Amino acid sequence: MNDPARAHILPEPATEYGRTIRRRLAEEEIIWLVTVNSSGVPQPNPVWFLWTPDEDDEWGDGSFLIYHMDTAARLRSLKARPTVALHFDGGAHDLEVSVFTGDVEMLDGYPTAGEMPEFEAKYRARAAAEFKSTVGEVMAKYSVATRIRPSKVRGG
Repeated sequence: MNDPARAHILPEPATEYGRTIRRRLAEEEIIWLVTVNSSGVPQPNPVWFLWTPDEDDEWGDGSFLIYHMDTAARLRSLKARPTVALHFDGGAHDLEVSVFTGDVEMLDGYPTAGEMPEFEAKYRARAAAEFKSTVGEVMAKYSVATRIRPSKVRGG
């Protein structure tokens, strides 16, 4: 939402970094989700995601939609310690670093990945090429939806 009192999380859209981060949010298929287990050990996991810009926000701030298997160990970590980090691989020459931090919201009763047209469109080609299947079939076991709204982003 376009709230003038709220500071923007993403960098200035007119800068090179601002353009790069928005391109990667739209085009990247994998982001690393880092949780912390009960022993305090970081647990990075590559995940599929959908960046959802806030409605009526010309700046482009938004949130990550990520689905998880209902048996995933990370769900215990997400519930007990809901602050997480997310990051892309380094990108061109390992210089396109972006690290997000934010809190996880569990989305009970949320549509499945296969029922989300934007998610289905983003991963259709990958599901067909790698799994010879549809997004809905590939993601059928990933029934737990979460939203992560970044509170910080750093990189450059």
